[in-house]
Amino acid sequence: MPNFRFGTELSDRAKFWGRVGGIFHSDEMPNYGITLEEVEAINKAVLASESDAVVFVADTAENVLDALKAVVERCQEALVGVPAETRTAKDDGTTRYMRPRPGAARMYPETDIPSQTITDQLVDKIKTDLPEPAEIKLARLIKQYNLNEKLAKQLVDSEYSTLFEATANESGVAGSTVAAFLTETVKALKREGLEVENVTDDQILSMFKAVGSGELAKEAVANVFRWFSKNEGEPLQSAVVALGLKMFTASELASIIDRIVALNKQQIDKLGKNAFGMLMGAVMKEVRGKANPELVSKLLKERLH
Repeated sequence: MPNFRFGTELSDRAKFWGRVGGIFHSDEMPNYGITLEEVEAINKAVLASESDAVVFVADTAENVLDALKAVVERCQEALVGVPAETRTAKDDGTTRYMRPRPGAARMYPETDIPSQTITDQLVDKIKTDLPEPAEIKLARLIKQYNLNEKLAKQLVDSEYSTLFEATANESGVAGSTVAAFLTETVKALKREGLEVENVTDDQILSMFKAVGSGELAKEAVANVFRWFSKNEGEPLQSAVVALGLKMFTASELASIIDRIVALNKQQIDKLGKNAFGMLMGAVMKEVRGKANPELVSKLLKERLH
């Protein structure tokens, strides 16, 4: 490097390892208030000849020893070649020694975290709190909730994994229905631009509990979710009222079915039992989102027989 002497390189090593301000070396002496007589006395003390260079340091005994040891090691490295080290750039485009290359010796505990004794009790506690391995969780979800592999894999990778289990266990709704909504429907709603993060876990759980108890049709869940996303923190009952999703009672459904059957008497006489599909479609068109299809089917079959 231009305008960079080996003495400066030695000084950088001494500063880093010895915590000193620098070094003195005999090829720049006498200088810095050090006389020729003092230089000659130093050379005599260390048995230096005219072809030798001498380095000395002024500091505490510990720092002096560390600094001079670093100087000796750097001189030895110079006889081998360019040492492996980390260097920092200077404003003039040259570099200087910064620190040794990272290695096993630089592995140290996090300095900002107090040390902690690793006891058997701590290890046991950590083991009990470890999350379920993904492959084990996948197999369990498939078996416990009767899910297909695709849905189960989506759940394992989903942020709704814990909510799914709570919802499936507490609502009584089929696991596949809950899983499909949390992984596929929610994703589709997010693509629509819906702010799905506005809907809380408690709101989602309340929806499916209502489906499980027959208070809400599963076909209405997506619309309720949309409403929740725009009305943060509101209870399910508010959504049901706002969306007009109050479920028909069995007697109300019976009246609707009787009316539709009466209007289609000629078709029923003509089609016989085959009229069920046509009537089911007509009833569901009117009550969709406000009635359980299974209940509609049951009442319609009773009416036709």
